[in-house]
Amino acid sequence: MNKIFCFLLFITASFLVSCEQILMTPATATDNAAIFDSMWNTVNEKYTFFTFKRIDWNAQRLKYRDRAIAARSDQELFDVLAAMLIELQDDHTNLFSQFNISRARPFFNDSANFDREILSRVYLRNQEFISGSLTNAIVERNGRKYGYVLYTSFASPIDTASWNFIMRRFRQENVEGMIFDIRNNGGGSLSNATFLAARLAKGRSELLVELIKNGAGVNDYDKPSTLAIRPDTSAANAPFRFVDKRVAILTNRQSYSAASFFPAMMKAPEFDHVRLVGDHTGGGSGLPIDAQLPNAWTYRFSGTKTFIPAGRITHEQALAVAPRANYDADWAIGYNFEWGVPVDIKVTMNLADRSRDAIIERAIEYITNGR
Repeated sequence: MNKIFCFLLFITASFLVSCEQILMTPATATDNAAIFDSMWNTVNEKYTFFTFKRIDWNAQRLKYRDRAIAARSDQELFDVLAAMLIELQDDHTNLFSQFNISRARPFFNDSANFDREILSRVYLRNQEFISGSLTNAIVERNGRKYGYVLYTSFASPIDTASWNFIMRRFRQENVEGMIFDIRNNGGGSLSNATFLAARLAKGRSELLVELIKNGAGVNDYDKPSTLAIRPDTSAANAPFRFVDKRVAILTNRQSYSAASFFPAMMKAPEFDHVRLVGDHTGGGSGLPIDAQLPNAWTYRFSGTKTFIPAGRITHEQALAVAPRANYDADWAIGYNFEWGVPVDIKVTMNLADRSRDAIIERAIEYITNGR
């Protein structure tokens, strides 16, 4: 099985272009029972978070199989299969048909802690620059300036020239620090996460640990592999790294997938000037694999699991994010952030107050005072 992670970022950039593998199921039957059994069996053999989420997959088979068999239309069958996938409470699960795509957002009903109208009216004030995929502005408080960046999707590539422009702008404005906002960012390419990490890290850093499932057994995994970066620390590149001033990364429960991987990377010791501010991320630490049903519908689910290395997150912090999760199974490897990365400074917005964004204001306080 090909590794999804490489060990050092500078070895290759291509490993992050495609995060998925293909599992093709032979289309030998198209009746409802065969379609259901194909999905259930494949997920049973390849899914990685049953233990972590305390999911009884056999119970789901009993719950949904008769309903699937009784389905009288494609739409009814789709709804049953989608409902079973949603039981996984996994951002990386989808069922794809010609007429619909199922979606799972485990923390969709949690407080948004983000309001674009407040951001635009109070902080950006139509003065923002749009530098490629990065919206940026200067926020002023009490005669001091703070650099602000909004990144709405890790699916949007970060152009090196755009990043360098923003860094030059912030240096010229002599900002106190940088606020990097990834609230409501649904994820995308991990290459963009490592791009950012390499420009915030103070030195070579081992960021994350990954396990890839390689068999049908509960404990069938490849040996752990480590994702590490080695930033360009040359004098010529120094103006385009942000390591000498404080950085606040803003997250909420709608920060999924790569928008959880990036905050997870910030828990490494080489980012001691960085704090996560807002609410815990939504998670999504398993990279997805694709499969096909006998009726040609496709679906995906997590086929790996990724960890913040052991010692960086406490049990107390872990339970604050997801108290129902079973962290003990892999605790020796590290913290499984499938259900979220814990913030360093937790803030809840009062969306009824249209005059301020409490998370941005708290980020300014951290940058100013260091706490």
